[in-house]
Amino acid sequence: MKLPLFPLPICLLPEGYTQLRIFEPRYKRLVAESLKSGDGFGLCMTSEENSTLYPIGTLVHIIDFETLPDGMLGVSIEGKQRFTLGDINVESDGLKRAQISLIDNWPAAKIQKNERYLSDMLQNILKEYPKHLQQYQAAQFDDIAWVCQRWLEILPIRSAEKYTCINALDHQLTLDLLRTVIK
Repeated sequence: MKLPLFPLPICLLPEGYTQLRIFEPRYKRLVAESLKSGDGFGLCMTSEENSTLYPIGTLVHIIDFETLPDGMLGVSIEGKQRFTLGDINVESDGLKRAQISLIDNWPAAKIQKNERYLSDMLQNILKEYPKHLQQYQAAQFDDIAWVCQRWLEILPIRSAEKYTCINALDHQLTLDLLRTVIK
């Protein structure tokens, strides 16, 4: 599968939600192509300096769009599936397009009693962002893998640390990180 890429120093994982402000012509083209094809696009995390494009990204789909008051394009996206990057081509306007291979998402796991505080804290934080909270269902907060992914998206840690967790086969590394960071 070949997808256009949107490299950003943010982390978005499967079943995650975020909003983007689009102003560059190449990314307006990416949005138009994505809406027309229905295939989505690849969101790839970069290092803070934008010098490194990490080789695992997330296939995302556009779930809503609008013209913002400042005239920019606002796009709401949802993560669907993790992937690894293959060959990358850069088009004349700078848009990157890559061959990708889908990889398994983290398996769901029932939250344990001693992990419930992570879910409760996350719900309290998301109450400050009602647009984000309304995207999620109550049952998702009972899945520790899902909860770990949402924490990984919002934790103020370096991209390299996030990538180490993203590269894991399941949520356990992120859970261990959360236990040291959140007490």
